[in-house]
Amino acid sequence: MAQTSNSHPRALVVENDLASRELLARVLRHKGFEAQTAIGAAQAASLLLEAYGPYDLLLIDLNLEPVDGVELLRHVAALPADHRPRKIIAISESLAPFYARLAELHLELETFQKPLHLPSLMKVIEGLS
Repeated sequence: MAQTSNSHPRALVVENDLASRELLARVLRHKGFEAQTAIGAAQAASLLLEAYGPYDLLLIDLNLEPVDGVELLRHVAALPADHRPRKIIAISESLAPFYARLAELHLELETFQKPLHLPSLMKVIEGLS
């Protein structure tokens, strides 16, 4: 498990909406995660490459611009398996347009439609903290 010296699981929240990004990070920190945030795919890719180990959780909005979340996940899929996040959760206001492209990646991930139901999200990640 990619945890810091103080044993907190690490999460990366990739969301272009400031309020959503900060809310998700705050909720994760409350649940014991060391949560970092990224505003888009380029910043997230840099954080993933510079990380000292894989994140325990990647929470990614698929509706990023100018590069969408599926393209970022394509980058994640190209990483060696031991460098990928332990759990990936993709979120979007409308998931249907992304299903075919997500299936091509052969990544194990969970999907949630916005608005997020936080108790359901917490149930999915409870084993990581």
